[in-house]
Amino acid sequence: MTYVVVDIEADGPDPAVNSMLCLAAAAVSADLREAGTFTVNLAPRDGAATNEKTLAWFREEAADAYAAITRDPVAPAEAMARFVAFVESLPGPRIFVAHPLIFDGSWVDHYLELYTGVRLFGLAQHRTSLFMRTGIDLPSLIMGVTGRAFDDCHRGRIPEAWFGDVPHTHDALDDARGYASVLATVLAMQGDRAG
Repeated sequence: MTYVVVDIEADGPDPAVNSMLCLAAAAVSADLREAGTFTVNLAPRDGAATNEKTLAWFREEAADAYAAITRDPVAPAEAMARFVAFVESLPGPRIFVAHPLIFDGSWVDHYLELYTGVRLFGLAQHRTSLFMRTGIDLPSLIMGVTGRAFDDCHRGRIPEAWFGDVPHTHDALDDARGYASVLATVLAMQGDRAG
């Protein structure tokens, strides 16, 4: 089993209107060790629009990250083909993990559908999927394992030590690796309780 912790950065909130700018993943093996990383910067989609509020936020709050995630972009079709190849190179079954699942998962699934014919999850109408079931929403997992209130299970309220030595920079690979550390910490807690 491999957990694939994914983080994306985009130039707006809507996968149908805006563009994904960076896609990154940090894979965690069943023994909770990092099993590989992936990152790619994507060129904006033809016909997509940039959300001005999102762009202003990047300029004010994360200018260095914005510079990093817009450097040397590749066409979305090539980026998604690379992502599929990375995921398929990992031992299965593979589980998609994100913080939050609904945001990152919707972007990745939309781009997979547009450019590869593969879908994120194996539903009845999808013949080819990269991941099993419906994935893991990291805040929900934290709530279930720790008993913390849901509001206390999101970035900013998660203990910094759980992120390891990885700062949350809004560069998608940094953020994926930090969330992978959180996942490993929480799964280790779950294992301790089960043992």
